[in-house]
Amino acid sequence: MGSVNGSDALRDSTADDGAGVPDHQEARDAALDAVEPGRLLEGEDEHTVYVDDAVHWTKVYTELLDFKRSLMAVSEHHVESMGDDAESEVKETDVKVLKAEAARFERRLAFWQERAAQLKAPSVTDSE
Repeated sequence: MGSVNGSDALRDSTADDGAGVPDHQEARDAALDAVEPGRLLEGEDEHTVYVDDAVHWTKVYTELLDFKRSLMAVSEHHVESMGDDAESEVKETDVKVLKAEAARFERRLAFWQERAAQLKAPSVTDSE
């Protein structure tokens, strides 16, 4: 029976604790997807002709933007109490990603607000 070194013991004891934790590639892909400016959510159709769809996506992006803004506020609060190295890391990674995600949600919300207004407006053929 061979001896187990410390890193093997740690890996064995935490092997089941990683359930649901993305691997490096999954995390990287998720981060890139989150900030991709043109990314649409599943089921989102920019060319819909239904006002209800536009209103739905306006609500979805309002909720997502509110959530992201709350995360940014919490982050800003916590960063103030961090040491310099931790603060620098958070500002260079997490805060930048949160801001990029919020900017994407703002653009998508503006798109859907405009689309809803277009779909609600009477068309020229409606008045004829």
